Amino acid sequence: MFLAQQNPGMTIVIILLVVFLLVPLFVFLAFARVFNLWFQAYMSGVGVPMVEILGMIFRKVDAKAVVKALIMAKQVAGVDLSREELERAYLQGADLDKLARAVIRAKEQNIEITFQELVEADRNDRLAEMINMK
Repeated sequence: MFLAQQNPGMTIVIILLVVFLLVPLFVFLAFARVFNLWFQAYMSGVGVPMVEILGMIFRKVDAKAVVKALIMAKQVAGVDLSREELERAYLQGADLDKLARAVIRAKEQNIEITFQELVEADRNDRLAEMINMK
């Protein structure tokens, strides 16, 4: 027989022990995910506060894709994209990697185009022809 069946008080102790061991583990794993993205952004010179990363996660935005696009645009072309615009583009169904590359290409070719125009072009599958990407 199980020890918990012999002593009902032991069942409560086992349940509490499991809860007090699992909850901190889940909190640590969630913090590690947020910290990793924040640290990556910080070291790349893109300031994204931890609170904003948490907000992206709660809003069901791919925080990793947003941070990656911000870093790519900043490091390759020196372009400071708006985190809010990238989040909005993601929620509209745009591919953030393609958009970041398009912004970089547009800057390299001195093409005057707004970010929203690029988002619309991506959603309509016209991004490549708009800025001559291959």
